[in-house]
Amino acid sequence: MESPEYPSTPTRRNRRWVLWTLAITLPVALFVLFVFTVRLGLRAGGVRAYVISSAAMAPTLEAGDGVFVNNFAYASSMPGRGDVVTFVRDGMGETVWVKRVIAIGGDVIQGSGDQIILNGQVLHEPYVAPIDSSEPLPDPFGPITVPLGKLFLIGDSRQNSNDSRYFGCVDSKNVRGKVTYILSSKDPARNFTRVR
Repeated sequence: MESPEYPSTPTRRNRRWVLWTLAITLPVALFVLFVFTVRLGLRAGGVRAYVISSAAMAPTLEAGDGVFVNNFAYASSMPGRGDVVTFVRDGMGETVWVKRVIAIGGDVIQGSGDQIILNGQVLHEPYVAPIDSSEPLPDPFGPITVPLGKLFLIGDSRQNSNDSRYFGCVDSKNVRGKVTYILSSKDPARNFTRVR
């Protein structure tokens, strides 16, 4: 009696070919999705693409950078400290802003010059643009206790950002999504990089 024929298991060569194909096609597919999303204004699968229009989040996000935003990132959780988020402000229509979450409900925050003090500790912020000594230092603020359900949002370019220091805390319900990737930039080394 003959034994039944079984399909052969994938060889090491076949696995490498599949991985190589995925490594090439996945970034290309993401780029094509990004281009269509930006050009046509589509919202695809909870992802939205934006082009950054100001230097308020430099050096993390530069003017002209194309970014992906995960609109479902906070469907079952709240934004956390350090997250880069998109949001709308009350009374400002549907204009979308991009800032970093520095403090959440219950936190006490204050700032002076180039330092932020969060809950009594100086905040270590490697993502912040260096202070330009030829420009005035940011105005001191606080201490402010962030109300529950609110967020204190600041741009990474502290001398060039209109943010919670000036317009107050933002309701967490106004957050639209989490900025996750830079997909296109004037600096090609930043393309397809994760936003941190």
